[in-house]
Amino acid sequence: MNLLRTLGLLLPLALLMTGCASTPAKRIEKNQELFDTFPVAAQARIRSGQIDIGFQPDMVRMALGDPQRKQVRRTAAGSTEIWLYMDTLRRYERQRVDIDGISLVGPGGLRSMGGSAWINVAQTLAFIRTRVEFLNGVVSAIEESPPEPPK
Repeated sequence: MNLLRTLGLLLPLALLMTGCASTPAKRIEKNQELFDTFPVAAQARIRSGQIDIGFQPDMVRMALGDPQRKQVRRTAAGSTEIWLYMDTLRRYERQRVDIDGISLVGPGGLRSMGGSAWINVAQTLAFIRTRVEFLNGVVSAIEESPPEPPK
């Protein structure tokens, strides 16, 4: 009965979370009037989730969504706003661990054991997927990570 109750609570939550996923099509739909003012070539790139040099912040936001981080770099030439789009990689690594002095109590009494075992250790790595620089309100540089995540 507890399993059914848990599933009954988790299913609506899962549906709610998947409904919140933002895509270029949904972002365009929310801002259709603004999108219609962009050049045709820019509209095609935004629809495919891509950006280009010269894009304005609204164009980048429609294509990629809101950045996970924002930074500002100040130099003698002026300020550059930097938007960072992050991604995560989760992987498991097998590691050997030494087990010393485990005491087990059983029908034969107290026994001590030792040795080693292999375990899987979960690792989560955050990395910058896309870095966008704005100079004077337009994209001046774009850095993108290769399709395969870093090792």
